[in-house]
Amino acid sequence: MSSHHIVKEDQEPALILADITKVSQGVIQELLEWSPTVVVLEKSLDEVLLWGIKIDVVISPEDHVQRFIELLADQTPIKILSHKTTESPLDTAMHFLSAAKYPAVSVAGADLAELKSFTDRFDLVVFSSGKRWSFARYGKFEKWLTKGSVISLVKEAENKNISTHGLDKNRVVECDGIITLKSDSPFWVGELY
Repeated sequence: MSSHHIVKEDQEPALILADITKVSQGVIQELLEWSPTVVVLEKSLDEVLLWGIKIDVVISPEDHVQRFIELLADQTPIKILSHKTTESPLDTAMHFLSAAKYPAVSVAGADLAELKSFTDRFDLVVFSSGKRWSFARYGKFEKWLTKGSVISLVKEAENKNISTHGLDKNRVVECDGIITLKSDSPFWVGELY
């Protein structure tokens, strides 16, 4: 962590490494600079272990827990949380972070639909397939963007309009400055990264 970053514990968003094949290494490195609580799903664990970073929580199927206790002995203190094979490991991670009262979560390599039941609990940012998705759970999104930036919008509820001040009809930023998006329901905003 850089010396100019002073962060209180658990103030930064937790980071879930769900499917790291869907996210660039550079983006993950930037997210790790803030020393977040790092939660790794089994799918990404082997690769993440090669990075030599500190892992805080591993989400594992019940029948793999003992193997991970041995494999991760050098990572102590570490939590290994199990889930039934019929349950989603991402759901297990999100329930854990909700119980631990994290206000915000960054997720590397998940689909937006997988997070639908958690959008009311967290400030969510999802990095996947070249886009950074931010959830506007209160129906408003504001950000300074450069002219020509392209954004994508996904509404949580059908038949809800999103007013797009500062964007043309193709959702391209018309000029440098703050764009404001408003809706009467929550929505996702995607930006290329």
